[in-house]
Amino acid sequence: MKSDTMATSSILFFFLLGGLTVAVAAHGTANDDTDTIRLPSDGAKSPKMPTEKRPWKCCDDIEEQPARIFPPFWRCNDELEPSQCAAQCEVCQDQEASPGRLICGDVYWGADPGPFCTPRPWGDCCDKAICSRSYIPICSCADEVESCAAACKDCQPVESSSSSSEPPRYVCHDRFKGEPGPRCTPDEHK
Repeated sequence: MKSDTMATSSILFFFLLGGLTVAVAAHGTANDDTDTIRLPSDGAKSPKMPTEKRPWKCCDDIEEQPARIFPPFWRCNDELEPSQCAAQCEVCQDQEASPGRLICGDVYWGADPGPFCTPRPWGDCCDKAICSRSYIPICSCADEVESCAAACKDCQPVESSSSSSEPPRYVCHDRFKGEPGPRCTPDEHK
């Protein structure tokens, strides 16, 4: 019985090997008008090996590729003008959704993907941050301030129960994809 199974496995293996050989031979006869993959040795530009130096100064749309390795590989998916991409990146890729815009095809290998380009709408710090638990959190800040930061688009006055002699307070209701930043007041439990 064991020899029958071995013989069947061997026959199946040779059929698969034969099919693979035919597929490779057929692929090798394709002319240049087909969609073939070009290697860098053929003159095509492709992303080079991940570098330990970040090619971007800042990035709002950072992607970890693949997940669950340390240090991770990072790719910045920000859409750039062609001149910006050429200045920062080794390889620039067309963005189908936005003609005329490019994405940096470079991959960075390291623990820190770098800062975000867009400033936090509430400013540099926040004491009452409310964030999702996603890998790159989506945050808002519930701090009551005298005036909202210039980057805040949805600044709302806070109805206070205190006397009318106090100046009005405001809260920025914008959401931000990224860390909320440091606390404004030092931690009292240290």
